[in-house]
Amino acid sequence: MQSVSNPLDFEAPDQNGFVDRNRAILNYIRKSLRATRIWTRFLSVLGFIGTGLMILVGLGVILGESFIPVSEKAPPLFFMGILYLLSSVFYLIPSIWLAKYSSAISAFLKAGDAIELGKAIAYQKSFWKFVGILALVLIVLTALGIMAAILIPTLLTFRG
Repeated sequence: MQSVSNPLDFEAPDQNGFVDRNRAILNYIRKSLRATRIWTRFLSVLGFIGTGLMILVGLGVILGESFIPVSEKAPPLFFMGILYLLSSVFYLIPSIWLAKYSSAISAFLKAGDAIELGKAIAYQKSFWKFVGILALVLIVLTALGIMAAILIPTLLTFRG
């Protein structure tokens, strides 16, 4: 794992022995973003592929419901297909933010424009905000699921 070091260590001093601090920091930012862009592009492509597969599976389950033998006690597969289609949105949204982040990094590296750097940071913020909210929702749903798994059988035992 690469450690974070002082950006001034990457710049050679000029003839007077001084390092241009602003240039050193900007070069460090460019180097870091260039390395980050590869991974964010890769993960966004994987997210788009995952989204596409989830949509295909959801549609396959919905359309193939009449061909798949299912117990009468089981809920209709149609609902599972809808669940897959809805879940695909949770892959699509962060994939879009990562793709936009990668594109903004590319534009910044090409033009060196601070506005493009600002866009990249805004897209990154949106990505992490979505992931954070999704994590909180999943924690709450997991807690509710655990409570339901404990309480429902207990209540049914007392009723029976």
